[in-house]
Parts: sequence; C-alpha cells; structure tokens
Amino acid sequence: MQAVRYDGFRIMSRTIRARWLALLVVSLAALAGCASPGGERSDAATAGSIAAEAQARAEQSRVMELNRQLTMAASTQSSNLSTHDYRLGPGDVIKIEAPQAPEINSLSVRITGPGTVNLPLVEELRLGGLTTAQAEQLLMQRLSKYIHSPQVAIFITEYASQEVTVTGAVANPGVYPMQRPRTLFEVLSLAGGLAPNAGSTVSVRTGVLDPETGQVATHNLIVDLRDLVKDPSAQALALRGGDSVYVPEAGVFFVEGAVGKPGSYPLRPDMTVLKAIAVAGGTDWTSVEKNVRVIRHDGTGSPRELPVDLVAVRDLGAEDMSLQDGDVVVVDTNYAKKGAVVMWNQALRVLSLGILYQ
Repeated sequence: MQAVRYDGFRIMSRTIRARWLALLVVSLAALAGCASPGGERSDAATAGSIAAEAQARAEQSRVMELNRQLTMAASTQSSNLSTHDYRLGPGDVIKIEAPQAPEINSLSVRITGPGTVNLPLVEELRLGGLTTAQAEQLLMQRLSKYIHSPQVAIFITEYASQEVTVTGAVANPGVYPMQRPRTLFEVLSLAGGLAPNAGSTVSVRTGVLDPETGQVATHNLIVDLRDLVKDPSAQALALRGGDSVYVPEAGVFFVEGAVGKPGSYPLRPDMTVLKAIAVAGGTDWTSVEKNVRVIRHDGTGSPRELPVDLVAVRDLGAEDMSLQDGDVVVVDTNYAKKGAVVMWNQALRVLSLGILYQ
C-alpha cells in the first residue's frame, strides 16, 4: 500500500510539476509578446503621433505669427490709400449738394443697374465707372446749361458696387465691400485672417490699368506672404472692386503660363515638375518647353528661380525636380506664336462675317 501511495504521490508530483511548467511557458510567451514586433509597432505609432502633434503645433505657430505680421502691416499701411479712387457703380447711393440748384440739392439717389441716375433738370446721367470727382465735373457741365458756374459736391452714403471676394483657408470667406482701395493685408484682415490650415502663398486676381491702351487687363499674381510682410514697398499691392483673393491650404503648388489649366493644385509627396505640368493640362503649342522655371519662396529673402529643361527631362531622361509647398511652375510663352494665334483668330472672324453677309 505504501508503494502504491508512493507511486501515486510520484504521479501527483509529476502532474503538479507539469502544470507549473505549462504556466511558466504561458507567462514567458506573454512576456515575449510584449517585446514582439507588435510592441515595436506600438512604440513607432506613439512616436509618429508625437511627431505629428509637434508638426501641427509648429504649423499653428507659423500661421499665428503670420497673422500677427499681417495685422501689423494692415494697420500701418492703410492710411495712404485714397477714397477718391473709388469708382461709382450699380447699387451705390450718393448724396448731391448743389446749393444753386434747389431741385437736386441734398438729394440722395441710388445708381441703377446700367450705372445711371435720373435727376431733375439734367435727367439721365451715367455715373457708373466714374470717381466722385469725375461725377461732380460731369454734373457741373450739365447744370451749366441752366446755372452760371454751378458748385457741386457728391458724397457716397452707401457702398454697394465695389466688392472683393476672399475664398479658401481664411476664417470668414466671403464678399466684402470696398469703400476705398485696400492692401492685400487689409483684405485678409477683413476676412478674419488666415485659417490654421492656410499656406503661406496666396493667389490674387486683380485688374491692372495698361497706360498705353487705357484698358484694364486681368492679372493673376502669386504672392508669398512671408516675403511680402518684409517688403517695405508692399503698399503698392492695392486691391480694388472686382479683385479676388484665394488662400489655398498648406501643401499646394501653382502652374502658370502656357499650359492648359493654369491654377493651384494639391501637393502630393511624389510631385515633380513634369507631373505638375501634366496635372495642369500639359503645355500648349505656344509654350517654350526648354524654358520652364520653378519659383521657390523659402521665406529667407527674394524668391529663387530654378530653371528646368522640360525637353531634357521628358525625352532624354534628365533628372526631374521635386516640388515643395508653395512652388510656382512657370511655362514661358513664345509670343511670336501667340501673335500668330491672335491674327489667325481675327482672320477667321472676318471670314465668318463675310460668309454670314453674303
């Protein structure tokens, strides 16, 4: 019986030892799992999250500092822009002071859609597109038929016709009235400043007067705000009614010049000059593909121009240039070809008119 009990004890001891051994194996496996590649992945994810948070804070700090500089520039540069450059238009309300003409003295009138007003004595008067000084001169000329040396003063009581549009990554996108020309800094301040996700480069569409023809031509400008706040001549960039400002989000590039679809595009990690031009619809037949430039603003001074030979990149396997946030790709235009296009279009127009009236 003792032997049996001994043998049972021995068997029982082996069972207990086996169970403890299994428990030890499971514990070691669990510890090994904590130190496995899955744990490394968890550490990597944590590190990546910390890096992303640090980058987000740096971006927020960049935009806050840029907004501060824009606000300071707007407050110091707005005083020199004159209200006399404001041009009357539909919806504006003017008040006329003409002491020698009681019929219209102290009269307030709204300019109609065609840009005209109807007044006693002078009847219809076209004021749209005129400054207040020009409108005063025109009204005095019309009154001079009835009054000797009339005196006239015109005041704008409601501004409605001249507006600027601000879109993109700003606090309050919208359309804002322009009571006078305003700097780009003031316009961005009207829109509440840059949004946290805004880039440093903005697109401005503005009208520029051609001194030779007297016509207003539309120009698309790419402006790096970091360079502009450091430029004492930034006051020269004044916006007027009809202009527009687009603030893209950070991570954008621009393509301008002789391409199918000029404009701004989101920046992907693998974006190069050749791919950027393809995204913009490719070059047109007036382009000079050997004269492509990348204008890069790095915030340290004047923008740099980096030449790119698109023919060598595409046909000869030359190294393509990677783009950075805010880069502007400019494809030069062969103006001789462009002139030929204009002449051809005019010839077609004349020909079509001749066929129409035969």
